[in-house]
Amino acid sequence: MTKVNIAQGENRRKAIREVVDQLGQALVDKVKAAKLILIKPDLVHHELQLASVHVDTIRGIIDVIRTYSTASIVVGDAAHFGTKAGFRNFGYEHLLEHYSDVRLVDLQDEPFVEQTFKLENGEQTILRRSKLAMDADLTISVSNLKTHHDYGAALSVTNWAEGTMIVPPRVTVLGRVWSRAPWLSVGGPKVMHQLLAFLYTQKPCDVAVIDGILAMEGDGPVNGGPVSVGVALAGFDAVAVDSIAATIMGLDPHGLGYLEMIAQAGKGVNEMSRIDVPLLIVTELTRTFQLPLSTKDHLLDWQI
Repeated sequence: MTKVNIAQGENRRKAIREVVDQLGQALVDKVKAAKLILIKPDLVHHELQLASVHVDTIRGIIDVIRTYSTASIVVGDAAHFGTKAGFRNFGYEHLLEHYSDVRLVDLQDEPFVEQTFKLENGEQTILRRSKLAMDADLTISVSNLKTHHDYGAALSVTNWAEGTMIVPPRVTVLGRVWSRAPWLSVGGPKVMHQLLAFLYTQKPCDVAVIDGILAMEGDGPVNGGPVSVGVALAGFDAVAVDSIAATIMGLDPHGLGYLEMIAQAGKGVNEMSRIDVPLLIVTELTRTFQLPLSTKDHLLDWQI
């Protein structure tokens, strides 16, 4: 059985610290063995806190790490609207004042490695991935509980897979952005989910943490509205963690293409009967999240 831990409460830092600490000796061993730890938060929008991981979520994770290790910690992202602005606007720079040997890194400024993804028509596309994400001794994907207009839900797997892609900037009416859309949308919904699954299976994260204290429904992952859920999730299998998160949102994990593809590849578990989780708590937390209007009727288009 694959275990997913749950903590409840309204104090974000405390709940995150509790759910990460529940990972137990297995996490302690990984932390003690690591020389370089990468914490990868989802900072999708540099001005909208609801869309991005709160700094207290990161504090809760570092609190646990620093209990067992003085290893170097990098907090890094390659955010759509700019990582440095997100660090500055959301108070991430204060982490450097309270913890030793912690760095804030824009992954777009770092070296990358190339991976080749083969399209169904036989064409190949070259993808750039953060070398730091590929090489770190321990990787932690940290996301919010929120909807997504293309994927249905934007959780720890999409944060890790899409958010470690390195792409050139382009100028739009919204300003300078680092958009993955030209790569993700090249072959329609099915290929988009296949590409996410490819990126994740090539290099899974080691730990997944989801902050659902204040979640997002509606037009996610940026412009949705708040939903108070009061939950934090964590586990070593990001697919299982995301499957429980999706269930809480009222979504079928098998209906999220990238999760189903990764599970079919044997790189994660999305079958509820194979996940060790307190089902009574999941049932009590479950509600039906409002989906983006563009998603509601097209969630299963990846099956076509």
